[in-house]
Amino acid sequence: MSAPPSSTVSHTLRLSVLPMVVLVLAGFVLFACEDSNTPEEPISIEITQPADSQIVSGTVLRILTETSSQCGCNAHVEFYIDGVHLYSHYQPFYYYDWNITGQSGEHLICAKLVVKDHGDVSDSVRVFIEQ
Repeated sequence: MSAPPSSTVSHTLRLSVLPMVVLVLAGFVLFACEDSNTPEEPISIEITQPADSQIVSGTVLRILTETSSQCGCNAHVEFYIDGVHLYSHYQPFYYYDWNITGQSGEHLICAKLVVKDHGDVSDSVRVFIEQ
């Protein structure tokens, strides 16, 4: 019996490797969050907007943060106003749109980055709301 042509062997080999490649790629996708829970640098957060002691007005104040941690699904940011937890954001580019209608005077904004198995850090700023 003669051996099959080399193109047939090559094609058969490619087809038998394909399911293995698909399983390996699926494993990377399924466990990507598990591998991303170890930050390469210390975790940190900074409120970038509004500035500390800023005077603001309007109906909605967007609170923006910047984090140094790339922890993906293992991190979230909690937003506090005057010590009261109002909102948690679970996707990077963490922000909160605070309805400031009727909230005149001085207020303390705190943003806390919480990273599973690595603790938490926070930053805070004071704002003065004019209506």
